[in-house]
Amino acid sequence: MFRQDPLNTILALGSGFTPTAVRVTATLRLPDLVDQGHRTVAALAAETGSDEQSLGRVLHYVSLLGLFEETTPADDGADADEQAEKQYELTDVGRVLLSEHPSNLRRWLDYDDPSRAMEARFEPAMGRLRDAVRTGLPVYEQAHGRPFWEDLEAHPDIEKSFNTGIARIANRLVPELARIHDWASAGHVVDVGGGNGSLLLKLLTEHPGLRGTLLELDSVIREAKDTVAPVADRCELVAGSFFDPMPAGADTYLIANTLHNWSDRDAARILGRCAEAVVPGGKVLVVERLLDSGKDPVMASYADLLMLVLLGGRERSMADLRGLGAGVGLTLTGSKRFELPGHWLVEFTREEAR
Repeated sequence: MFRQDPLNTILALGSGFTPTAVRVTATLRLPDLVDQGHRTVAALAAETGSDEQSLGRVLHYVSLLGLFEETTPADDGADADEQAEKQYELTDVGRVLLSEHPSNLRRWLDYDDPSRAMEARFEPAMGRLRDAVRTGLPVYEQAHGRPFWEDLEAHPDIEKSFNTGIARIANRLVPELARIHDWASAGHVVDVGGGNGSLLLKLLTEHPGLRGTLLELDSVIREAKDTVAPVADRCELVAGSFFDPMPAGADTYLIANTLHNWSDRDAARILGRCAEAVVPGGKVLVVERLLDSGKDPVMASYADLLMLVLLGGRERSMADLRGLGAGVGLTLTGSKRFELPGHWLVEFTREEAR
């Protein structure tokens, strides 16, 4: 990553300037501008309204990080300013910060983008990682005075930003989830903590023989009524907590992107409630990012630390999930990888004799 000796690599990785410089790059849309043909410091400074020398210093730094390839034309004997002669080309790393990149990462790092209110809210908690490492407990409340979920409720703008981010992930997972599992053999699915019902709507629309139940908090259920209206004749809305007894008797219980919010103890409680409710031989389906997925390991590890500081939860390996399931009478019987890097559909079957 860094074209430095080991000492300077550690200095760059540990320096506060590294994330800041990358975010300045994203905020000024430098990758977009370079991709459009503005390849000199002078041209980029003119396009962004920046001081040329200062911008050149940032460009040099992020080029060393691998975002751009920095070149200097051959010396023709002229006394031109070397800084102005430098030209920049995007690398594969830098292309991830293009505005049209499907990851939408540039907006996530853009200081000026109002949709990143939630990510900006994360940062003070991330700065308390040392305390989380010492105690094993979340530190979001230390940073903001309220636990994570209560803080969202108190700040509607931040809650909207958070929900937008979650929706982006869900929108990428939902079509594939509807396709990769044998839903035709299922009769009744309970979407546990299923948000506004968009996933359940997709499943019931594509599989007319399927019935569904959405289990969510009362405040979310009120919003979900409109979402699932097209399939209301096959969809029941139940207000409640997944830590309490669930609607019983379905053959499939789905928990998508939820277990990682919780500690092992609480995740086992959620799975245990599913195991109590599902019919013998029925399925409990878990959609999660896996630490040992073999793809996108850095993002999985990043998300793992984020769960620690925000909620005291964690990303897990396949072995972790197998162990949690076994503890509540569920046997891991299958898994399928999503195209979205790191995400898996993990299938548990309730043991016939319990």
